[in-house]
Amino acid sequence: MTQVTILGGVQRTSLDDMACSIARTVDLVGEWWTPLILRDLFAGVRRFEDLRRDLGIASNVLTARLERLLEHGIIKRRRYQESPPRSEYVLTEKGRDLYPILATIMAWGDRWLAGDDGPPALLIHQDCGQETTATIVCSECGGPLTPDRLHITPGPGGRAGKGTAMIGRRNRTDRRTR
Repeated sequence: MTQVTILGGVQRTSLDDMACSIARTVDLVGEWWTPLILRDLFAGVRRFEDLRRDLGIASNVLTARLERLLEHGIIKRRRYQESPPRSEYVLTEKGRDLYPILATIMAWGDRWLAGDDGPPALLIHQDCGQETTATIVCSECGGPLTPDRLHITPGPGGRAGKGTAMIGRRNRTDRRTR
């Protein structure tokens, strides 16, 4: 069932019911500001006011994004002060698993948008002390994952539908040829 919500005066249709992992992930973390909130959380900015100040984001927008991340188990609240009660936001395991996505977005931005001054931030690998960038490799052989070295095949959860017609067609074709 397609869900429509109004966010900041703009109608937003949920992608959650699409049989596509990219669509479902974008539905959850692709809203404007959410990747930047996650970036700050990974960098150690955990308190509401610090997040608001660093990002220059309106309190109501930050509250809505944090609530959505809480609702989906990407972050959790942790009390750091009892009187008055104050909490900070920390990434869960599910949230920490988003790091490769942010690192890959950063690598793309560094390559295509950094300009003459170069990247605004560098990643230093703590194990070797070297500057690094995100790369995508095969989990089985370690070879690079590039479009010319991959093909998509339907998974067990693949089905025809909005936004997944190609997978659905392939799934029907694969069943007929078995």
